[in-house]
Amino acid sequence: MLRSLDAGEARQFDRDGFLTFNPNLSVDEIASIRETLVRLHRRNVGFREGALFDAMSADDTNGPKRFPQIMHPRNYAPELMDTAFYRTAERIARQVLGPGARFKADLSLLKPADIGEATPWHQDEAFQDPAFDYNEVSFWLALQPVDESNSCMSYIPGSHRSEVLPHRFPGDDARIHSLDCGAAIDVREAVSCPLPAGGCVMHNQRTVHGAGPNVSSHDRLAYVLIFDCVPVPARMPRAFPWREQQHTARAQRELAWRRRGGLLVHLWRQRSRVRVTSLRTLLFDCRRAVMALTDLLRSWRRSRVGVRVR
Repeated sequence: MLRSLDAGEARQFDRDGFLTFNPNLSVDEIASIRETLVRLHRRNVGFREGALFDAMSADDTNGPKRFPQIMHPRNYAPELMDTAFYRTAERIARQVLGPGARFKADLSLLKPADIGEATPWHQDEAFQDPAFDYNEVSFWLALQPVDESNSCMSYIPGSHRSEVLPHRFPGDDARIHSLDCGAAIDVREAVSCPLPAGGCVMHNQRTVHGAGPNVSSHDRLAYVLIFDCVPVPARMPRAFPWREQQHTARAQRELAWRRRGGLLVHLWRQRSRVRVTSLRTLLFDCRRAVMALTDLLRSWRRSRVGVRVR
């Protein structure tokens, strides 16, 4: 039977902006998800598309990766969507977000033994378009026991009730994918969330969170599912200047891949998110598709100008 939140858990999530819980997964499923993701990382799946990147470096191919991530690993291993974890997360997402909740994305987060970098304090919404307000929930699944020695998650309770805080780049390096809002919070309020293998912690898009380095002798691997409602226009004008300043190798690889025909592949992969029964959802998805085409054309024009100048 699929797990759902009881009334006390739902109140706690609403109060704190995060919640640890047991999704009641089988040992076999936990092992299967881990083996699948380990295989993808070993094969460097998605690097040319910009789906695989090192979140805490300039993301070139030199030296060991300290926090490799794969965006949308389901694109390379569709069986990840056919799990009790996915069905449980979907059920709980609809419980807390409402019946309009839909699957948004998945992530594989690897922190290598001994050298895995700390995750800076941040809010997930800081990575998104400030023209919209968001309502989403992320489910972070531990694929081995996690504690402070191997980078369990930590949260600032109640931080989801504030606005998006000012973020900066780690080391003030705009080539790094990660963002950092640590200067705007009191880390003494942080709550660590150690978990057993198969344990889960869920959080809101504005909940401030981070994780320490992996100083253990074993790799730490986590799998994340994200569900959201259709974003709505922001109530007040706002700007995320770090989004305009950021210039990552990952984004450049993605643009190059899309210019070579990858955009059609991307749009095909996103087809499952389109709901023609909802006009608002359809219009939002169409807008995203137009934006993707516009970015591609802008990139192509810049490359043509460069050719003429040379």
